[in-house]
Amino acid sequence: MENVKNTCIKAVTIIDPNSPHHLKKMDVLLEKGHIKKIAKSIAPPTSAKIIEGKELFLSSGWIDGQVRVGEPGNEDAETFSSASAAARKGGITDLVVFPSHQPPTYQAAQVAYIKQNGQNGVQFHPVGCLSEQMKGKQLSEMFDMKNAGAIAFSDDKAPVSTTLLARALEYSKTFNGLVIVLPFNHELNPGGLMHEGKTSTMMGTKGLSSVSEYMQIQRDLEILKYTGGRLHFSNISCSESVDLIRRAKKSGLAVTCGIAAHQLSYIDEDLQLFPSNLKTLPPFRTSKDREALIKGLADNTIDLIMSDHTPVIIEEKNVEFEYASFGISSIQHAFQIAFTALEGDLSMEQIIEKWTSNPARIFGLPINSIKEGEKVRATLFSTAENTLVEKKEWKSKSINSPFIGEWLSGRVIETFCL
Repeated sequence: MENVKNTCIKAVTIIDPNSPHHLKKMDVLLEKGHIKKIAKSIAPPTSAKIIEGKELFLSSGWIDGQVRVGEPGNEDAETFSSASAAARKGGITDLVVFPSHQPPTYQAAQVAYIKQNGQNGVQFHPVGCLSEQMKGKQLSEMFDMKNAGAIAFSDDKAPVSTTLLARALEYSKTFNGLVIVLPFNHELNPGGLMHEGKTSTMMGTKGLSSVSEYMQIQRDLEILKYTGGRLHFSNISCSESVDLIRRAKKSGLAVTCGIAAHQLSYIDEDLQLFPSNLKTLPPFRTSKDREALIKGLADNTIDLIMSDHTPVIIEEKNVEFEYASFGISSIQHAFQIAFTALEGDLSMEQIIEKWTSNPARIFGLPINSIKEGEKVRATLFSTAENTLVEKKEWKSKSINSPFIGEWLSGRVIETFCL
């Protein structure tokens, strides 16, 4: 790619704990896809592209720990190409691709197919199904998928029974596999549309209680304690969940968790006009829950932030709230969404680790450090500039986003990846 052949970035702060230049403001020279030189001042070659600006930061390429790509089977919502383009525009070099395709990713050949279809330098890291065809009855071919490149196993938003989870955790131990679950009890609040509380009652809308989430976490943690293994909660949303996972970590359980960036932006009261683009699973909860999420990020109870990218066709959102599909398309702006919400509460170093070193550790992904001689897979961004979310710059095929027309803090300047 042209942008990694011959570029000099001036006066950029490097954020990379594995780099000798961590938190230092340096010049960085990139040549032919590698970091040629890092120094206080570099006189670049005359042919080099010069990038200058205020409050520039350079980190390892960002990893989005939870995305759904429509292809194969739902190309009207998203394709490999459009997802890759949106990711790169948003500073993301690596996508953890959940298995919710048609058919779902439950065999080794499907894993290999997903893995090889990252485009524009963006790499796809497939998550295989936990159960065969995501039907919840019997385990999928987990070991074969692991050998084909699956980095974890999940049935995404489908229910996972006690028996299935216990078997998956026990079996995955034999190859140090990672099991991912969405903590949501499907039976407690059937037909729920938003957080159950004062606002849903006032609106006359069926609610999804916090209990439906944290009771599932309680169950899953007890199973993990019994079986051993590695468990990751894909998307938590309430204060009780944060407390449970904090205690579990302190007790020594191998548990991690993440949250969607947009979960930090809204609360249930924002749904009073029934905006279909704010219909998500898990739902937006209360201001108290949002504060607990921020505290959980600050003390490392919550390990990562991801887009939870859920593309849907416009006909599934441009309907009454009750009938609209759950989900937000946010892959292109997930970092800015998080940065806007967390500015002043977390340091830039803390925010970046939720997008780089932490997901790399959890999913077992390699990470390119900001060092001389390293291949460059890095993200350059500015905190002095802002981003207007507008349709003309939109790369995803799905535009189900509440952020269109909004200004977000920070701007991605360049995504360097081959």
